[in-house]
Amino acid sequence: DRQEIEALLDELSPLSPTDEPTRGLAEGAADAPLRKCWRLVYTSASDVSTLAANPLASLGGIYQDARELPVVVNVIDSFPRLLANLPPDAASKLATTTRLRVQTRARPRSATRVGLSFESVGAEQLAILGQEVPDWLPKPKVDLPQIGLDVQRRIFSVGDDEDPRDAASNPAFFDVMFLDDELLVIKQGSPGGLFAAVAVDELAKGY
Repeated sequence: DRQEIEALLDELSPLSPTDEPTRGLAEGAADAPLRKCWRLVYTSASDVSTLAANPLASLGGIYQDARELPVVVNVIDSFPRLLANLPPDAASKLATTTRLRVQTRARPRSATRVGLSFESVGAEQLAILGQEVPDWLPKPKVDLPQIGLDVQRRIFSVGDDEDPRDAASNPAFFDVMFLDDELLVIKQGSPGGLFAAVAVDELAKGY
């Protein structure tokens, strides 16, 4: 039950052993608390629910790869929905996985708030019909247009002496609710929603 899960996550928040989750974020410090690869295990975010409702594709692993701070890459793996209805042995022989990468640049907005600037979107095919895709296959990537700070100040209605990336009206952020060596719980600024993720060593291979 979603309400029960979120109530439990809210209860975890004051028990977080990490007082300053954003420590070392801007410098990409080796001991930065967020510097891990995180695999999503729960979310109430509407944008992820919309992706999951795709009639043609099912979601695989969803990650927040923060091992190269201040760069944070959101990784979404998907596969044909038809494969989800097959026995595991048959599905593995036909494994076809696509990976989407959304690259952002993070900056600390407070001890617990992480601001994000979106930089690029890329896609790659990991596997086709159970076979690993060769490295030479194109991996399309699109750099997102960057809006100047002066324009951002007008958008977010802040003065010339304030960095608009840190403005309270700027919704591109997440708040860290709980963080230890194994579990990360965050609340997204816009469109909202809670995320719970566990630390993993690597992204899944996808085949």
